[in-house]
Amino acid sequence: MKLSKNFSLQEFLKSDTAMRLGIKNIPGEQELVNLTALASCILQPVRDKWGSTKISSGLRVLELNRAIKSGDQSQHVVGQAADFEAYAVGNFELATWISETLDFDQLILEYYTKGIPDSGWIHCSYSSDGRNRKECLTKIEGKEGYEKGLLE
Repeated sequence: MKLSKNFSLQEFLKSDTAMRLGIKNIPGEQELVNLTALASCILQPVRDKWGSTKISSGLRVLELNRAIKSGDQSQHVVGQAADFEAYAVGNFELATWISETLDFDQLILEYYTKGIPDSGWIHCSYSSDGRNRKECLTKIEGKEGYEKGLLE
């Protein structure tokens, strides 16, 4: 099933952890609506601009989310968030472009190391209710919590 011109539902559902643990990572109706909006409003524009884009984590049903020790309030659980990279651009540059170009709820530059463009990954969420916060954060290795803004 296609969610946008270049993204399939399967790309948002694939999880080695779910396969290993026998967890069915299947969206309900609302999660499917949310994933379609996320694909159309975030991932497709990234792909249109930067080419090949790999999703490392999309939907995570609650059981899967708990298995990887993520919080129950994660937007991944409701299909509003994805972790990804675009191969043609470094993650800091990609995060900066998203922050300046797209409407989003939360954008996190995760575990990026300055000087290593492909280190870490991007977490971005989108809410189709029109109340996107445009919150930018950076998660730094070895530090608890998140830093405000996109820090290179």
